[in-house]
Amino acid sequence: MLTVSPFLHPGKFLLTTVIIRLFRELRFCFGVVAGLLCFVSSVLAAPAPDIQIEGGSEQLRENIRQYLTIAEESCSAPLWRLKSLLIDAEAEIASASQAVGYYQLTYTSALTQANNCWQLRIKLNPGDQATISELHLDIRGDGAEDEYFQALLKVPDLHQGDKLNHGTYENFKNRISTLAASRGYFDGHFDIARVVVNAADNTAFVELVYNTGTRYKIGVIRMAHNILDEKFLKRYFNISPGDFYDTDKLLELKSYYNASNYFSVATATPDLQNLHDHLVDIDVQLEERKRFAYSAGLGVSTDTGPRVLLGFENRYVNSAGHSLKIDASASTIKKTAQLAYTIPLSNPSYEFLKIYTGIETEETDSTYSNKDTLGASYTNYQKDHWLHTYAINIENEDSRVAGKALYSHLLIPSVTVSRTQTDGSPYPLSGWNFLARLSGSPKTLGSDISYEQLYLRGKYIHAFSYGRLLLRSEVGVTEVNDLGDLPASVRFFAGGGTSVRGYDYKSLGDIDPVNKEVIGGKNLWVNSIEYDYRFRSSWAIAAFYDIGNASDNFNFDLKRGAGLGLRWISPIGPVRIDIAKGLDQPKGWNLHISMGPDL
Repeated sequence: MLTVSPFLHPGKFLLTTVIIRLFRELRFCFGVVAGLLCFVSSVLAAPAPDIQIEGGSEQLRENIRQYLTIAEESCSAPLWRLKSLLIDAEAEIASASQAVGYYQLTYTSALTQANNCWQLRIKLNPGDQATISELHLDIRGDGAEDEYFQALLKVPDLHQGDKLNHGTYENFKNRISTLAASRGYFDGHFDIARVVVNAADNTAFVELVYNTGTRYKIGVIRMAHNILDEKFLKRYFNISPGDFYDTDKLLELKSYYNASNYFSVATATPDLQNLHDHLVDIDVQLEERKRFAYSAGLGVSTDTGPRVLLGFENRYVNSAGHSLKIDASASTIKKTAQLAYTIPLSNPSYEFLKIYTGIETEETDSTYSNKDTLGASYTNYQKDHWLHTYAINIENEDSRVAGKALYSHLLIPSVTVSRTQTDGSPYPLSGWNFLARLSGSPKTLGSDISYEQLYLRGKYIHAFSYGRLLLRSEVGVTEVNDLGDLPASVRFFAGGGTSVRGYDYKSLGDIDPVNKEVIGGKNLWVNSIEYDYRFRSSWAIAAFYDIGNASDNFNFDLKRGAGLGLRWISPIGPVRIDIAKGLDQPKGWNLHISMGPDL
Protein backbone atom coordinates (compact mmCIF):
# COMPACT_ATOMS: atom_id res chain seq x y z
CA MET A 1 0.00 0.00 0.00
CA LEU A 2 1.36 3.44 -0.99
CA THR A 3 1.30 6.31 1.47
CA VAL A 4 2.17 9.99 1.05
CA SER A 5 3.92 11.98 3.74
CA PRO A 6 2.28 15.33 4.60
CA PHE A 7 5.75 16.90 4.74
CA LEU A 8 6.55 16.31 1.05
CA HIS A 9 7.36 19.31 -1.15
CA PRO A 10 4.22 20.36 -3.18
CA GLY A 11 5.93 19.50 -6.46
CA LYS A 12 6.96 16.08 -5.21
CA PHE A 13 3.47 15.55 -3.79
CA LEU A 14 1.94 16.28 -7.22
CA LEU A 15 4.38 13.91 -8.93
CA THR A 16 3.61 11.17 -6.43
CA THR A 17 -0.13 11.63 -6.94
CA VAL A 18 0.28 11.32 -10.71
CA ILE A 19 2.32 8.12 -10.26
CA ILE A 20 -0.37 6.61 -8.00
CA ARG A 21 -3.13 7.43 -10.52
CA LEU A 22 -1.06 6.09 -13.39
CA PHE A 23 -0.47 2.86 -11.49
CA ARG A 24 -4.19 2.47 -10.84
CA GLU A 25 -5.04 3.10 -14.53
CA LEU A 26 -2.46 0.58 -15.70
CA ARG A 27 -3.72 -1.98 -13.19
CA PHE A 28 -7.26 -1.48 -14.49
CA CYS A 29 -6.12 -1.82 -18.15
CA PHE A 30 -4.17 -4.99 -17.35
CA GLY A 31 -7.28 -6.37 -15.68
CA VAL A 32 -9.44 -5.60 -18.71
CA VAL A 33 -6.94 -7.15 -21.12
CA ALA A 34 -6.58 -10.24 -18.93
CA GLY A 35 -10.36 -10.58 -18.77
CA LEU A 36 -10.66 -10.31 -22.55
CA LEU A 37 -7.95 -12.90 -23.06
CA CYS A 38 -9.70 -15.29 -20.69
CA PHE A 39 -13.00 -14.70 -22.48
CA VAL A 40 -11.48 -15.29 -25.93
CA SER A 41 -9.66 -18.42 -24.79
CA SER A 42 -12.83 -19.77 -23.18
CA VAL A 43 -14.79 -19.12 -26.37
CA LEU A 44 -12.15 -20.81 -28.48
CA ALA A 45 -12.02 -23.78 -26.12
CA ALA A 46 -15.80 -24.10 -25.69
CA PRO A 47 -17.33 -27.18 -27.33
CA ALA A 48 -19.71 -26.67 -30.28
CA PRO A 49 -22.26 -28.89 -32.00
CA ASP A 50 -21.04 -30.67 -35.12
CA ILE A 51 -23.44 -31.48 -37.97
CA GLN A 52 -21.98 -33.53 -40.78
CA ILE A 53 -24.01 -34.25 -43.95
CA GLU A 54 -22.71 -36.83 -46.41
CA GLY A 55 -23.86 -37.79 -49.91
CA GLY A 56 -25.57 -35.85 -52.67
CA SER A 57 -24.44 -32.59 -54.28
CA GLU A 58 -22.99 -29.61 -52.41
CA GLN A 59 -26.11 -27.60 -53.26
CA LEU A 60 -28.34 -30.27 -51.74
CA ARG A 61 -26.24 -30.59 -48.58
CA GLU A 62 -26.08 -26.84 -48.03
CA ASN A 63 -29.82 -26.43 -48.62
CA ILE A 64 -30.59 -29.10 -46.01
CA ARG A 65 -28.21 -27.45 -43.53
CA GLN A 66 -30.04 -24.14 -43.93
CA TYR A 67 -33.41 -25.79 -43.26
CA LEU A 68 -32.42 -27.65 -40.05
CA THR A 69 -33.85 -26.09 -36.88
CA ILE A 70 -31.68 -28.31 -34.70
CA ALA A 71 -28.60 -26.46 -35.98
CA GLU A 72 -29.59 -23.52 -33.78
CA GLU A 73 -29.30 -25.51 -30.53
CA SER A 74 -26.33 -25.18 -28.20
CA CYS A 75 -24.39 -27.93 -26.41
CA SER A 76 -26.51 -27.44 -23.28
CA ALA A 77 -29.74 -28.43 -25.06
CA PRO A 78 -31.39 -31.40 -23.22
CA LEU A 79 -31.51 -34.77 -24.96
CA TRP A 80 -35.31 -34.89 -25.07
CA ARG A 81 -35.37 -31.58 -27.01
CA LEU A 82 -32.75 -32.72 -29.50
CA LYS A 83 -34.70 -35.95 -30.17
CA SER A 84 -37.87 -33.94 -30.67
CA LEU A 85 -36.13 -31.63 -33.15
CA LEU A 86 -34.66 -34.64 -34.92
CA ILE A 87 -38.21 -35.87 -35.56
CA ASP A 88 -39.06 -32.44 -37.01
CA ALA A 89 -35.93 -32.66 -39.15
CA GLU A 90 -37.57 -35.36 -41.23
CA ALA A 91 -40.01 -32.83 -42.71
CA GLU A 92 -37.29 -30.16 -42.98
CA ILE A 93 -34.97 -32.47 -44.92
CA ALA A 94 -37.83 -33.46 -47.24
CA SER A 95 -38.69 -29.81 -47.89
CA ALA A 96 -35.05 -28.86 -48.45
CA SER A 97 -34.45 -31.70 -50.89
CA GLN A 98 -37.69 -31.17 -52.81
CA ALA A 99 -36.83 -27.48 -53.20
CA VAL A 100 -33.93 -28.51 -55.45
CA GLY A 101 -35.85 -31.28 -57.19
CA TYR A 102 -35.10 -34.43 -55.13
CA TYR A 103 -38.42 -36.15 -54.39
CA GLN A 104 -37.05 -39.67 -53.81
CA LEU A 105 -34.46 -38.87 -51.18
CA THR A 106 -33.92 -41.15 -48.20
CA TYR A 107 -31.45 -40.71 -45.38
CA THR A 108 -30.15 -42.09 -42.10
CA SER A 109 -29.16 -40.03 -39.07
CA ALA A 110 -27.24 -40.61 -35.85
CA LEU A 111 -27.27 -38.36 -32.79
CA THR A 112 -24.26 -38.88 -30.47
CA GLN A 113 -22.34 -37.16 -27.68
CA ALA A 114 -18.63 -36.28 -28.01
CA ASN A 115 -16.36 -33.61 -26.58
CA ASN A 116 -19.08 -32.50 -24.12
CA CYS A 117 -21.50 -31.67 -26.94
CA TRP A 118 -23.97 -33.36 -29.24
CA GLN A 119 -22.99 -34.49 -32.73
CA LEU A 120 -25.31 -35.22 -35.66
CA ARG A 121 -24.43 -37.35 -38.70
CA ILE A 122 -26.79 -37.42 -41.70
CA LYS A 123 -26.10 -39.73 -44.64
CA LEU A 124 -28.11 -38.95 -47.80
CA ASN A 125 -29.30 -41.23 -50.56
CA PRO A 126 -30.79 -38.54 -52.82
CA GLY A 127 -31.83 -40.55 -55.87
CA ASP A 128 -32.36 -38.68 -59.14
CA GLN A 129 -33.71 -35.16 -59.53
CA ALA A 130 -37.19 -34.88 -60.96
CA THR A 131 -37.27 -33.97 -64.65
CA ILE A 132 -39.61 -31.38 -66.21
CA SER A 133 -41.58 -33.58 -68.60
CA GLU A 134 -44.15 -30.92 -69.58
CA LEU A 135 -43.87 -27.12 -69.62
CA HIS A 136 -46.63 -24.64 -70.39
CA LEU A 137 -45.80 -20.91 -70.48
CA ASP A 138 -48.29 -18.29 -71.63
CA ILE A 139 -48.79 -14.51 -71.49
CA ARG A 140 -52.30 -13.08 -71.65
CA GLY A 141 -53.63 -9.53 -71.77
CA ASP A 142 -52.04 -6.54 -73.52
CA GLY A 143 -48.58 -8.00 -72.88
CA ALA A 144 -49.23 -10.97 -75.16
CA GLU A 145 -48.08 -8.86 -78.13
CA ASP A 146 -45.30 -7.07 -76.23
CA GLU A 147 -41.93 -7.76 -77.87
CA TYR A 148 -40.22 -7.91 -74.48
CA PHE A 149 -42.47 -10.71 -73.24
CA GLN A 150 -42.10 -12.52 -76.55
CA ALA A 151 -38.32 -12.32 -76.19
CA LEU A 152 -38.55 -13.64 -72.63
CA LEU A 153 -40.61 -16.67 -73.71
CA LYS A 154 -38.12 -17.45 -76.48
CA VAL A 155 -35.31 -17.93 -73.96
CA PRO A 156 -36.99 -18.86 -70.65
CA ASP A 157 -35.15 -20.06 -67.55
CA LEU A 158 -37.13 -23.33 -67.69
CA HIS A 159 -37.10 -25.92 -70.46
CA GLN A 160 -38.70 -29.26 -71.04
CA GLY A 161 -36.16 -31.91 -70.06
CA ASP A 162 -34.46 -29.74 -67.41
CA LYS A 163 -33.94 -31.01 -63.89
CA LEU A 164 -36.51 -29.48 -61.58
CA ASN A 165 -35.33 -26.73 -59.24
CA HIS A 166 -37.95 -24.72 -57.37
CA GLY A 167 -35.48 -21.86 -56.90
CA THR A 168 -35.12 -21.50 -60.67
CA TYR A 169 -38.90 -21.70 -60.99
CA GLU A 170 -39.43 -18.90 -58.44
CA ASN A 171 -36.73 -16.74 -60.03
CA PHE A 172 -38.41 -17.05 -63.42
CA LYS A 173 -41.73 -16.05 -61.89
CA ASN A 174 -40.04 -12.97 -60.43
CA ARG A 175 -38.54 -12.12 -63.82
CA ILE A 176 -42.03 -12.13 -65.35
CA SER A 177 -43.48 -9.95 -62.57
CA THR A 178 -40.54 -7.54 -62.69
CA LEU A 179 -40.77 -7.19 -66.47
CA ALA A 180 -44.49 -6.52 -66.20
CA ALA A 181 -43.95 -3.73 -63.66
CA SER A 182 -41.14 -2.16 -65.70
CA ARG A 183 -43.35 -2.11 -68.81
CA GLY A 184 -46.37 -0.58 -67.08
CA TYR A 185 -48.57 -3.65 -66.51
CA PHE A 186 -49.34 -2.69 -62.93
CA ASP A 187 -52.43 -4.94 -62.67
CA GLY A 188 -50.56 -8.04 -63.83
CA HIS A 189 -50.99 -11.34 -61.97
CA PHE A 190 -50.57 -15.07 -62.44
CA ASP A 191 -53.75 -16.85 -63.47
CA ILE A 192 -51.91 -20.15 -63.01
CA ALA A 193 -48.58 -20.83 -61.30
CA ARG A 194 -48.03 -24.46 -60.35
CA VAL A 195 -45.59 -27.34 -60.26
CA VAL A 196 -47.16 -30.83 -60.23
CA VAL A 197 -44.72 -33.64 -59.39
CA ASN A 198 -45.39 -37.28 -60.18
CA ALA A 199 -43.25 -38.96 -57.53
CA ALA A 200 -43.85 -42.40 -59.04
CA ASP A 201 -41.97 -41.68 -62.28
CA ASN A 202 -40.01 -38.69 -60.89
CA THR A 203 -41.36 -36.16 -63.41
CA ALA A 204 -42.87 -32.70 -63.07
CA PHE A 205 -45.44 -30.65 -64.95
CA VAL A 206 -44.77 -26.87 -64.77
CA GLU A 207 -47.39 -24.32 -65.79
CA LEU A 208 -47.13 -20.54 -65.67
CA VAL A 209 -49.88 -18.37 -67.14
CA TYR A 210 -49.45 -14.61 -66.55
CA ASN A 211 -52.18 -12.08 -67.25
CA THR A 212 -50.68 -8.63 -67.73
CA GLY A 213 -53.96 -6.79 -67.83
CA THR A 214 -54.02 -3.34 -69.47
CA ARG A 215 -50.77 -1.49 -69.99
CA TYR A 216 -50.72 1.88 -68.22
CA LYS A 217 -49.88 5.13 -69.95
CA ILE A 218 -48.13 8.22 -68.61
CA GLY A 219 -50.44 10.76 -67.05
CA VAL A 220 -49.27 14.11 -65.65
CA ILE A 221 -45.52 14.83 -65.48
CA ARG A 222 -44.84 16.96 -62.40
CA MET A 223 -41.51 18.81 -62.01
CA ALA A 224 -39.83 20.14 -58.86
CA HIS A 225 -36.79 22.37 -59.46
CA ASN A 226 -35.24 25.64 -58.37
CA ILE A 227 -33.20 26.77 -61.37
CA LEU A 228 -33.64 27.15 -65.12
CA ASP A 229 -36.80 27.63 -67.10
CA GLU A 230 -39.27 24.75 -67.12
CA LYS A 231 -39.70 25.05 -70.88
CA PHE A 232 -35.96 24.48 -71.24
CA LEU A 233 -36.00 21.53 -68.82
CA LYS A 234 -38.79 19.89 -70.80
CA ARG A 235 -36.52 19.77 -73.84
CA TYR A 236 -34.81 16.82 -72.13
CA PHE A 237 -38.06 14.86 -72.08
CA ASN A 238 -38.02 11.52 -73.85
CA ILE A 239 -41.58 10.88 -72.63
CA SER A 240 -44.91 12.62 -73.05
CA PRO A 241 -48.35 12.28 -71.43
CA GLY A 242 -50.18 9.47 -73.23
CA ASP A 243 -47.04 7.43 -73.96
CA PHE A 244 -46.93 3.86 -72.69
CA TYR A 245 -45.05 3.61 -69.40
CA ASP A 246 -41.50 2.22 -69.59
CA THR A 247 -39.03 2.17 -66.68
CA ASP A 248 -36.09 2.27 -69.09
CA LYS A 249 -37.35 5.60 -70.42
CA LEU A 250 -37.39 7.06 -66.91
CA LEU A 251 -33.85 5.83 -66.26
CA GLU A 252 -32.78 7.39 -69.56
CA LEU A 253 -34.43 10.70 -68.64
CA LYS A 254 -32.65 10.65 -65.28
CA SER A 255 -29.31 10.06 -67.03
CA TYR A 256 -29.95 13.02 -69.34
CA TYR A 257 -30.41 15.37 -66.39
CA ASN A 258 -27.42 13.96 -64.50
CA ALA A 259 -25.19 14.37 -67.57
CA SER A 260 -26.31 17.95 -68.13
CA ASN A 261 -23.91 19.42 -65.50
CA TYR A 262 -26.75 21.42 -63.97
CA PHE A 263 -27.93 19.01 -61.26
CA SER A 264 -26.32 17.13 -58.37
CA VAL A 265 -29.32 14.78 -58.01
CA ALA A 266 -32.03 13.97 -60.54
CA THR A 267 -34.90 11.51 -60.10
CA ALA A 268 -37.82 10.48 -62.28
CA THR A 269 -40.25 8.18 -60.46
CA PRO A 270 -43.79 6.88 -61.07
CA ASP A 271 -46.51 7.69 -58.53
CA LEU A 272 -47.61 4.09 -57.98
CA GLN A 273 -49.72 4.95 -54.95
CA ASN A 274 -52.19 6.97 -57.01
CA LEU A 275 -52.82 4.98 -60.18
CA HIS A 276 -55.99 6.09 -61.97
CA ASP A 277 -57.79 5.35 -65.21
CA HIS A 278 -54.87 3.20 -66.36
CA LEU A 279 -52.63 6.26 -66.05
CA VAL A 280 -49.51 6.69 -63.91
CA ASP A 281 -48.22 10.16 -63.04
CA ILE A 282 -44.48 10.88 -63.07
CA ASP A 283 -42.57 13.01 -60.53
CA VAL A 284 -39.33 14.61 -61.70
CA GLN A 285 -37.20 16.14 -58.94
CA LEU A 286 -34.03 18.11 -59.70
CA GLU A 287 -31.50 19.40 -57.17
CA GLU A 288 -29.17 21.99 -58.62
CA ARG A 289 -25.39 21.97 -58.46
CA LYS A 290 -23.51 25.04 -57.30
CA ARG A 291 -23.64 27.70 -59.95
CA PHE A 292 -19.93 28.53 -59.91
CA ALA A 293 -17.08 26.02 -59.95
CA TYR A 294 -13.37 26.65 -59.59
CA SER A 295 -10.60 24.16 -60.30
CA ALA A 296 -6.83 24.03 -59.97
CA GLY A 297 -4.48 21.16 -60.62
CA LEU A 298 -1.00 20.00 -61.39
CA GLY A 299 -0.01 17.58 -64.12
CA VAL A 300 3.10 16.13 -65.63
CA SER A 301 4.01 14.79 -69.04
CA THR A 302 7.45 14.26 -70.48
CA ASP A 303 6.17 15.66 -73.79
CA THR A 304 5.28 19.08 -72.37
CA GLY A 305 6.81 18.96 -68.87
CA PRO A 306 5.13 19.84 -65.56
CA ARG A 307 2.02 21.93 -66.00
CA VAL A 308 -0.42 23.99 -63.97
CA LEU A 309 -4.13 23.93 -64.78
CA LEU A 310 -6.71 26.51 -63.72
CA GLY A 311 -10.41 26.59 -64.47
CA PHE A 312 -13.62 28.51 -63.83
CA GLU A 313 -17.16 27.55 -64.79
CA ASN A 314 -20.52 29.27 -64.58
CA ARG A 315 -22.81 26.27 -65.00
CA TYR A 316 -25.95 28.28 -65.73
CA VAL A 317 -25.51 31.85 -66.92
CA ASN A 318 -29.25 32.25 -67.45
CA SER A 319 -32.52 30.34 -67.18
CA ALA A 320 -32.05 28.94 -70.70
CA GLY A 321 -29.10 26.82 -69.56
CA HIS A 322 -26.27 28.75 -71.19
CA SER A 323 -22.87 28.11 -69.59
CA LEU A 324 -19.47 29.78 -69.53
CA LYS A 325 -16.13 28.04 -69.03
CA ILE A 326 -12.56 29.32 -68.81
CA ASP A 327 -9.57 26.96 -68.88
CA ALA A 328 -5.89 27.78 -68.73
CA SER A 329 -2.77 25.65 -68.57
CA ALA A 330 0.93 26.39 -68.57
CA SER A 331 3.94 24.11 -69.01
CA THR A 332 7.52 24.54 -70.08
CA ILE A 333 6.63 23.83 -73.73
CA LYS A 334 2.97 24.75 -74.11
CA LYS A 335 0.65 27.46 -72.73
CA THR A 336 -3.07 27.67 -73.51
CA ALA A 337 -6.09 29.68 -72.44
CA GLN A 338 -9.65 29.36 -73.74
CA LEU A 339 -13.00 30.94 -73.01
CA ALA A 340 -16.06 29.01 -74.25
CA TYR A 341 -19.74 29.95 -74.17
CA THR A 342 -22.11 27.00 -74.68
CA ILE A 343 -25.74 27.23 -75.78
CA PRO A 344 -27.90 24.07 -75.56
CA LEU A 345 -30.19 23.70 -78.54
CA SER A 346 -33.59 22.07 -79.12
CA ASN A 347 -32.38 18.69 -77.87
CA PRO A 348 -29.90 19.70 -75.14
CA SER A 349 -28.92 16.11 -74.39
CA TYR A 350 -27.54 15.69 -77.89
CA GLU A 351 -26.82 19.04 -79.49
CA PHE A 352 -25.29 22.34 -78.53
CA LEU A 353 -23.62 25.41 -80.03
CA LYS A 354 -20.28 26.60 -78.67
CA ILE A 355 -18.63 29.98 -79.26
CA TYR A 356 -15.01 30.18 -78.15
CA THR A 357 -11.82 32.16 -78.25
CA GLY A 358 -8.36 31.32 -77.03
CA ILE A 359 -4.62 31.61 -77.34
CA GLU A 360 -2.00 28.88 -77.62
CA THR A 361 1.77 29.09 -77.51
CA GLU A 362 4.07 26.12 -78.10
CA GLU A 363 7.84 25.98 -78.46
CA THR A 364 9.89 22.87 -79.24
CA ASP A 365 13.52 22.43 -80.27
CA SER A 366 12.76 23.29 -83.89
CA THR A 367 9.35 25.05 -83.92
CA TYR A 368 7.58 27.99 -82.33
CA SER A 369 3.88 28.81 -82.61
CA ASN A 370 1.80 31.63 -81.14
CA LYS A 371 -1.82 31.29 -82.26
CA ASP A 372 -5.05 33.07 -81.36
CA THR A 373 -8.40 31.53 -82.30
CA LEU A 374 -11.97 32.73 -82.60
CA GLY A 375 -14.52 30.12 -83.57
CA ALA A 376 -17.87 28.44 -83.29
CA SER A 377 -18.92 24.81 -83.41
CA TYR A 378 -22.12 22.83 -83.62
CA THR A 379 -22.06 19.39 -81.97
CA ASN A 380 -24.71 16.73 -82.44
CA TYR A 381 -24.63 13.33 -80.72
CA GLN A 382 -26.36 10.94 -83.07
CA LYS A 383 -28.69 8.13 -82.03
CA ASP A 384 -26.15 5.66 -83.43
CA HIS A 385 -23.62 6.98 -80.84
CA TRP A 386 -21.48 8.87 -83.37
CA LEU A 387 -20.52 12.42 -82.35
CA HIS A 388 -20.60 14.95 -85.18
CA THR A 389 -18.94 18.36 -84.78
CA TYR A 390 -19.05 21.09 -87.43
CA ALA A 391 -16.77 24.05 -86.73
CA ILE A 392 -15.35 27.18 -88.29
CA ASN A 393 -12.28 28.92 -86.87
CA ILE A 394 -10.48 32.16 -87.58
CA GLU A 395 -6.82 31.58 -86.68
CA ASN A 396 -3.98 34.10 -86.67
CA GLU A 397 -0.61 32.49 -86.09
CA ASP A 398 2.97 33.64 -85.77
CA SER A 399 5.18 30.61 -86.22
CA ARG A 400 8.78 29.70 -86.83
CA VAL A 401 9.97 26.37 -88.23
CA ALA A 402 13.68 25.59 -88.57
CA GLY A 403 14.48 29.30 -88.35
CA LYS A 404 11.94 30.39 -90.99
CA ALA A 405 9.33 32.86 -89.71
CA LEU A 406 5.78 32.74 -91.02
CA TYR A 407 2.61 34.73 -90.29
CA SER A 408 -0.74 33.31 -91.39
CA HIS A 409 -4.37 34.35 -91.28
CA LEU A 410 -6.66 31.36 -91.88
CA LEU A 411 -10.38 30.73 -92.02
CA ILE A 412 -10.72 26.98 -91.28
CA PRO A 413 -14.02 25.09 -91.60
CA SER A 414 -13.91 21.51 -90.33
CA VAL A 415 -16.04 18.40 -89.83
CA THR A 416 -15.17 15.87 -87.11
CA VAL A 417 -16.81 12.49 -86.59
CA SER A 418 -15.91 10.33 -83.59
CA ARG A 419 -17.11 7.44 -81.51
CA THR A 420 -15.89 5.56 -78.44
CA GLN A 421 -17.10 2.14 -77.36
CA THR A 422 -15.74 0.76 -74.09
CA ASP A 423 -16.69 -1.47 -71.18
CA GLY A 424 -16.60 1.63 -68.97
CA SER A 425 -13.86 0.56 -66.57
CA PRO A 426 -10.71 2.64 -65.84
CA TYR A 427 -8.73 -0.26 -67.32
CA PRO A 428 -10.91 -1.42 -70.23
CA LEU A 429 -10.47 -4.97 -71.47
CA SER A 430 -12.35 -4.37 -74.70
CA GLY A 431 -13.40 -1.46 -76.84
CA TRP A 432 -12.33 0.96 -79.54
CA ASN A 433 -12.41 4.57 -80.55
CA PHE A 434 -12.18 6.33 -83.87
CA LEU A 435 -11.89 9.96 -84.95
CA ALA A 436 -11.95 11.42 -88.45
CA ARG A 437 -11.48 15.14 -89.12
CA LEU A 438 -11.64 16.89 -92.46
CA SER A 439 -10.51 20.52 -92.46
CA GLY A 440 -9.18 23.13 -94.83
CA SER A 441 -8.64 26.80 -95.51
CA PRO A 442 -9.71 28.29 -98.87
CA LYS A 443 -8.07 31.44 -100.18
CA THR A 444 -11.39 32.39 -101.74
CA LEU A 445 -12.71 33.15 -98.23
CA GLY A 446 -9.80 35.37 -97.25
CA SER A 447 -7.19 32.89 -96.03
CA ASP A 448 -3.52 33.46 -96.81
CA ILE A 449 -3.15 29.92 -98.19
CA SER A 450 -5.37 27.12 -99.44
CA TYR A 451 -5.05 23.58 -98.12
CA GLU A 452 -7.16 20.52 -97.35
CA GLN A 453 -6.32 18.08 -94.60
CA LEU A 454 -7.67 14.68 -93.49
CA TYR A 455 -6.71 13.24 -90.12
CA LEU A 456 -7.69 9.75 -88.89
CA ARG A 457 -6.99 8.22 -85.48
CA GLY A 458 -8.06 4.86 -84.10
CA LYS A 459 -7.42 2.59 -81.14
CA TYR A 460 -8.51 -0.96 -80.40
CA ILE A 461 -8.30 -3.05 -77.20
CA HIS A 462 -8.78 -6.80 -77.01
CA ALA A 463 -8.52 -8.96 -73.89
CA PHE A 464 -6.76 -12.30 -73.59
CA SER A 465 -6.56 -14.78 -70.72
CA TYR A 466 -3.38 -13.13 -69.46
CA GLY A 467 -3.53 -9.48 -70.40
CA ARG A 468 -4.76 -7.29 -73.23
CA LEU A 469 -3.62 -6.15 -76.66
CA LEU A 470 -3.70 -2.45 -77.64
CA LEU A 471 -3.46 -1.34 -81.27
CA ARG A 472 -3.12 2.34 -82.18
CA SER A 473 -2.92 4.07 -85.56
CA GLU A 474 -2.71 7.66 -86.89
CA VAL A 475 -2.92 8.76 -90.52
CA GLY A 476 -2.76 12.30 -91.83
CA VAL A 477 -2.89 13.61 -95.41
CA THR A 478 -2.57 17.26 -96.48
CA GLU A 479 -3.09 18.71 -99.94
CA VAL A 480 -1.08 21.97 -100.27
CA ASN A 481 1.27 23.41 -102.87
CA ASP A 482 4.23 23.90 -100.56
CA LEU A 483 4.90 22.58 -97.04
CA GLY A 484 6.69 25.86 -96.30
CA ASP A 485 3.36 27.71 -96.55
CA LEU A 486 1.82 25.77 -93.66
CA PRO A 487 2.06 27.28 -90.15
CA ALA A 488 3.57 25.09 -87.44
CA SER A 489 0.21 24.15 -85.86
CA VAL A 490 -1.13 22.71 -89.14
CA ARG A 491 1.90 20.55 -89.95
CA PHE A 492 2.25 16.94 -88.85
CA PHE A 493 5.02 15.81 -86.51
CA ALA A 494 5.72 12.45 -84.87
CA GLY A 495 7.53 11.38 -81.72
CA GLY A 496 6.62 11.49 -78.05
CA GLY A 497 4.66 9.55 -75.43
CA THR A 498 1.49 9.29 -77.54
CA SER A 499 3.23 8.83 -80.89
CA VAL A 500 6.49 6.99 -81.60
CA ARG A 501 8.00 6.39 -78.18
CA GLY A 502 11.77 6.47 -77.84
CA TYR A 503 11.93 9.85 -79.61
CA ASP A 504 11.38 13.34 -78.22
CA TYR A 505 8.08 15.19 -78.57
CA LYS A 506 7.56 16.37 -82.19
CA SER A 507 11.14 15.44 -83.08
CA LEU A 508 10.24 13.36 -86.16
CA GLY A 509 9.48 14.67 -89.63
CA ASP A 510 11.29 15.85 -92.72
CA ILE A 511 14.66 17.52 -92.12
CA ASP A 512 15.55 20.95 -93.47
CA PRO A 513 18.54 20.38 -95.79
CA VAL A 514 20.23 23.66 -94.76
CA ASN A 515 20.09 23.79 -90.94
CA LYS A 516 19.27 20.11 -90.38
CA GLU A 517 16.25 20.88 -88.16
CA VAL A 518 12.89 19.07 -88.20
CA ILE A 519 10.27 20.84 -90.32
CA GLY A 520 7.45 18.27 -90.03
CA GLY A 521 5.46 17.04 -92.98
CA LYS A 522 2.26 17.20 -94.97
CA ASN A 523 1.50 13.57 -94.22
CA LEU A 524 1.60 11.34 -91.14
CA TRP A 525 1.70 7.60 -90.57
CA VAL A 526 2.07 6.09 -87.07
CA ASN A 527 1.24 2.60 -85.79
CA SER A 528 1.69 0.99 -82.39
CA ILE A 529 1.22 -2.43 -80.83
CA GLU A 530 1.28 -2.96 -77.07
CA TYR A 531 0.66 -5.84 -74.72
CA ASP A 532 -0.31 -5.19 -71.09
CA TYR A 533 -0.38 -7.62 -68.19
CA ARG A 534 -2.24 -6.65 -65.02
CA PHE A 535 -0.37 -8.24 -62.12
CA ARG A 536 -2.24 -6.38 -59.37
CA SER A 537 -5.60 -4.63 -59.14
CA SER A 538 -4.03 -1.19 -59.70
CA TRP A 539 -0.84 -2.09 -61.54
CA ALA A 540 0.09 -3.45 -64.96
CA ILE A 541 3.26 -3.89 -66.97
CA ALA A 542 3.53 -3.36 -70.72
CA ALA A 543 5.74 -4.10 -73.71
CA PHE A 544 5.32 -2.07 -76.91
CA TYR A 545 6.59 -1.40 -80.41
CA ASP A 546 5.91 1.84 -82.32
CA ILE A 547 6.69 2.81 -85.90
CA GLY A 548 5.97 5.94 -87.96
CA ASN A 549 7.01 9.39 -89.14
CA ALA A 550 5.81 12.57 -90.81
CA SER A 551 6.83 13.43 -94.36
CA ASP A 552 6.33 15.85 -97.23
CA ASN A 553 5.42 12.86 -99.40
CA PHE A 554 4.45 9.24 -98.92
CA ASN A 555 8.01 7.90 -98.93
CA PHE A 556 8.18 7.80 -95.15
CA ASP A 557 11.54 7.36 -93.46
CA LEU A 558 9.95 5.18 -90.83
CA LYS A 559 11.35 5.37 -87.31
CA ARG A 560 10.95 2.53 -84.85
CA GLY A 561 10.74 2.56 -81.07
CA ALA A 562 10.32 -0.21 -78.50
CA GLY A 563 10.34 -0.52 -74.75
CA LEU A 564 8.68 -1.49 -71.49
CA GLY A 565 6.15 0.35 -69.38
CA LEU A 566 4.45 0.47 -66.00
CA ARG A 567 0.76 1.35 -65.63
CA TRP A 568 -0.85 2.71 -62.46
CA ILE A 569 -4.64 2.49 -62.64
CA SER A 570 -5.30 5.47 -60.37
CA PRO A 571 -8.69 6.78 -59.21
CA ILE A 572 -8.38 9.70 -61.63
CA GLY A 573 -7.27 7.60 -64.60
CA PRO A 574 -4.35 5.56 -65.87
CA VAL A 575 -0.82 6.91 -65.39
CA ARG A 576 1.73 5.52 -67.89
CA ILE A 577 5.48 5.38 -67.33
CA ASP A 578 7.37 4.10 -70.38
CA ILE A 579 11.07 3.56 -70.99
CA ALA A 580 11.66 3.34 -74.75
CA LYS A 581 14.59 3.12 -77.12
CA GLY A 582 14.54 4.72 -80.55
CA LEU A 583 15.82 1.90 -82.72
CA ASP A 584 16.88 4.23 -85.55
CA GLN A 585 18.89 6.80 -83.61
CA PRO A 586 22.17 6.67 -81.64
CA LYS A 587 20.56 8.31 -78.61
CA GLY A 588 19.89 6.13 -75.58
CA TRP A 589 16.65 5.44 -73.76
CA ASN A 590 13.80 7.95 -73.41
CA LEU A 591 11.42 8.26 -70.46
CA HIS A 592 7.76 8.98 -71.30
CA ILE A 593 5.13 9.84 -68.68
CA SER A 594 1.53 10.45 -69.67
CA MET A 595 -1.99 10.40 -68.22
CA GLY A 596 -5.46 9.97 -69.62
CA PRO A 597 -8.03 7.31 -70.51
CA ASP A 598 -7.05 4.38 -72.69
CA LEU A 599 -10.02 5.06 -74.96
